[in-house]
Amino acid sequence: MTGGGMDASGELFDSTARKVHQWGVVLLSAIAFLIDGAAGGWIMIGAGLLMIAGRYWDEVDLIRLFYHVVLKPRGILRPNMVAEDRATRRIARVLGGAIQIVAGAMLLAGGAAVVAWSLVGAITVMVALDAAVDFCALCFVVLQFRRATTAAS
Repeated sequence: MTGGGMDASGELFDSTARKVHQWGVVLLSAIAFLIDGAAGGWIMIGAGLLMIAGRYWDEVDLIRLFYHVVLKPRGILRPNMVAEDRATRRIARVLGGAIQIVAGAMLLAGGAAVVAWSLVGAITVMVALDAAVDFCALCFVVLQFRRATTAAS
């Protein structure tokens, strides 16, 4: 589910770059979980900052940069240009990043590890679903809301 079709601008976007970023976030989350404790918390804060800052400034998204500088030029991965709803995915990225930061802070504070890892787990599953099968959970919720409000009017 790509969230309802083409971006309002009608532009095509490289879904491979998005997926590389998403799998990078999943990998960082898994590493943080395995390390746990304060170090895991710092990794989650870093992942959250990467998600949020990279949403607004492409140059600071180190995972996408790795794709554009290393993987794509060497032919390891190829661009896949698609029309998709980037606006909702961008909101999801900021929300997910904020939750990662909160979870990381909870790990640093200690005592709330179960809640923190539950939050990280939920975000990681949603990111992995979008990366693997193009199912954007927030896009789905927004689409259902639009359908419900359209049917009600």
